[in-house]
Amino acid sequence: MSKLQISVVIPTYNRADLLRYTLESLVLQTLDKQLFEVIVVDDGGSDNSEEVVSAFAEQLNIKYFWQEDKGFRAGKARNIGTAIAEGQYIVFIDTGVLLGSKTLEVHAQVHSQSEFPVVIIGYVYGFEVDNSLLEEMSAQIDYQTPDATINRLALLGAHDIRQQQYDELGDNISNWPAPFDIFWTCHASAERGQLLKAGLFDESFNSWGGEDVDLGVRLHLNNNQFSMEREAVSFHWPHKKEVDDQKEQSEIAALRIHQKYQLWSTSFYGKDLNDEKYSLNKVIKIHRDYAIKKTKRAELLETEGA
Repeated sequence: MSKLQISVVIPTYNRADLLRYTLESLVLQTLDKQLFEVIVVDDGGSDNSEEVVSAFAEQLNIKYFWQEDKGFRAGKARNIGTAIAEGQYIVFIDTGVLLGSKTLEVHAQVHSQSEFPVVIIGYVYGFEVDNSLLEEMSAQIDYQTPDATINRLALLGAHDIRQQQYDELGDNISNWPAPFDIFWTCHASAERGQLLKAGLFDESFNSWGGEDVDLGVRLHLNNNQFSMEREAVSFHWPHKKEVDDQKEQSEIAALRIHQKYQLWSTSFYGKDLNDEKYSLNKVIKIHRDYAIKKTKRAELLETEGA
């Protein structure tokens, strides 16, 4: 029986330098190296990523798999990694995400101590930063010292883009109506058995965005508890966004997800409030708060008229 607790699955595509930075952060993990493996799945890249992976063979239990380039297939890449993984828990991270030194230890601890299957959302400093801020962030980072870099980014205020949601709705995302909306595989984990039970990533999502949230919906429907863990910390190496129309593609994916599942919670995708764009969970909260106020107002009028 395998002693592996964690399999780290990393899809990559022509970002050998960023891949090296990510792997360097895994070398620094406090979790015993015998307890985790690393699986890099190359989505048809043509650079020297395989050589980069090979250079870590003596420092990490690491595997490399290459699939033919047939367009954007990050979902399939993660499915391959999950299928060949031997760990009990799968930690998904993107190329260019560097983990704090205790992060894998946190993932293993939270999963092993949880009474129920849990989905962990990691905290990613510097994630989705504007291209205009890349230079300022770049001056604060060093791949050789991820812990110190994370501290500097925290002082700089380069928080996870989801921080505003945490401020408004609280860190306990298990209380959110739709925690699956922030299941982003730039840094997240789940039990391998639960991922297989949910059917893994829908490989028909072949453009940017949607395939991770789609899987998150199924994990949620299968009664996985969602938890955001600030101690499962990381940072996103700043680089120019690969997709310029992320917002549009994200909206298309969201509507597709609702068409697929027809849930009351997903029905709020695409519902704007006074032409303002909000996160799914905030939109639901606003509608709920409005409904409560409307009910109380009606009750008050009924009492006054009695």
